[in-house]
Amino acid sequence: MTVPFQQEIKDFSLETKRRRRRMVLSRIPECLSKKIVQTSFCYRKEDFEEAFSLLYKRYRQVGLIPEYSEKIFFTPYQALPNSRVCIARSLETNRVTSTATLVIDSPLGLPSDCLYKDIIDKLRKDRGLLAEFTCLAAEPDIFSRNGLFYVFRLLYKYAIKNGVTDIVISIHPKHTAFYELILLFERVGSLRYYPNLIDAPAYLERLDLIEVRKKYEEAYLSFDEGKTFFDFFFEKKFPEDIVEISRPKNMSPEIFKYFFLEKTKKFYSLEQDFQEFFTKEYLKNLLEEKRLKSLVSVLP
Repeated sequence: MTVPFQQEIKDFSLETKRRRRRMVLSRIPECLSKKIVQTSFCYRKEDFEEAFSLLYKRYRQVGLIPEYSEKIFFTPYQALPNSRVCIARSLETNRVTSTATLVIDSPLGLPSDCLYKDIIDKLRKDRGLLAEFTCLAAEPDIFSRNGLFYVFRLLYKYAIKNGVTDIVISIHPKHTAFYELILLFERVGSLRYYPNLIDAPAYLERLDLIEVRKKYEEAYLSFDEGKTFFDFFFEKKFPEDIVEISRPKNMSPEIFKYFFLEKTKKFYSLEQDFQEFFTKEYLKNLLEEKRLKSLVSVLP
């Protein structure tokens, strides 16, 4: 049974009391105790379209981006083979209500390199394999916002399976308290501004995946709501976990072509290293397939 605030154990630290109060007021334990969304990685064109549409809608509503005729927003990092665009669908409406992307470090870097390359390079040297949470969005109701925990959970598992040691994220100042208090990220970068978004200040934060279970045990196992939170991330198993984490690919060449060359012309504005990589990864295969089909069509 949940203990009322006034009956909290006196030995709780001030930080633990703040953490518990924030969780209860945000209805986090309620949303994690009873499954409210179905999570998956995007692999169909329709999945990516819904994720990118939600990103556009929410980024426009908060004034981060200008209006685009295509009504979608995405970045080249979301098309990298080891990236995963994760979505949460409401069990009531089947609509995508929250999304986030995990980008695993590669020669093409991480999204936050444009702001914090000096700090991220040091983490690369001192730590191991980095990854980044990016392109987060959720509908404004509390169930959709809490649906992001389901997204984070699946992305955590994917990151750990692929040997990631640390996750970084660039966070707007008004959200840092949540990420630091609830998700236990640590601030590692000073305030800087994204050059490709409108009025977008951010702090760089880091989560140590090697020590994350120990940190969550220390932060959450002393109170009931915290145990629910800990179990959700580390003990609970969902039927889709194995299927999604083992999914072998991100975008197909056809999906890449649709978003980067047909729905938009984004490919032509990419930096040269991205253009060269994507041409080799996606477009050469399509061109070769088209050439083979044309040869077959003229055979007797």
